Amino acid sequence: MRRLVPDEQLVRRRAAGETLRGLGREYGVAHTTLGRYFARPQVARELREARRRAREERRASAAQAAAERRLEREVRRRAKTQAALERELARPAPEAGRAPRVRRSRYAEWLDERDARRPLTRADLRSGGDDLAERAVAAGGGMEAVLEATGLRTRENVLRVIDPAILVRAFANDAAAEGARTPERERLRRLLPDPELLQRRAAGESLRRLAAEYRVSHTTLGRYFARPQVARQLRALARRSPPARTRT
Repeated sequence: MRRLVPDEQLVRRRAAGETLRGLGREYGVAHTTLGRYFARPQVARELREARRRAREERRASAAQAAAERRLEREVRRRAKTQAALERELARPAPEAGRAPRVRRSRYAEWLDERDARRPLTRADLRSGGDDLAERAVAAGGGMEAVLEATGLRTRENVLRVIDPAILVRAFANDAAAEGARTPERERLRRLLPDPELLQRRAAGESLRRLAAEYRVSHTTLGRYFARPQVARQLRALARRSPPARTRT
């Protein structure tokens, strides 16, 4: 090799799916030079091993993300159930202001007392961890801030232990932070993404409409939105974005 100076990132990036032409531009060589380099027996073995590790990492990451999404859906469901119960308990009792009924037996009296018993709400079971999480979320923090404030070590612990109503607000803070983050622009030639691009795509606008406005092909946008970091931003924004309206 006269011009190619490979480093440890070269094989990893190729294993991750980057094209020979894209890598060739960054390393200052032709894509055919890279093709011959990756065809060397030792490099080919390294590339196969790197691809195997990359597949395992993607599967593990996907499994973890799926588990967290399931827990998040469960948290949102519990938060809705909790809010409905609190609204129900806030209503006045149907017999308030009426004259007391004449009870015919001790058993009937016991039934009345049992029916009037107020169930415990999540607010009655509030813990010190909930207070710490509440302060972190009130300061604009998301799940990472809650994790750090409570010391619960993993996101799964946070999702299982902390008040769901607090966690829903933490999800909203995370989504807002994702929407305000500068979009990834590494290795882009013509596309100049901005926060509005991600917000419009999350709201459901088509690739072709967006591509026409950003002066790129819809396939370029498709590849951009498929990047892992961009896909995570889109998922976070889609959870809080209203459906796109048809423009006139």
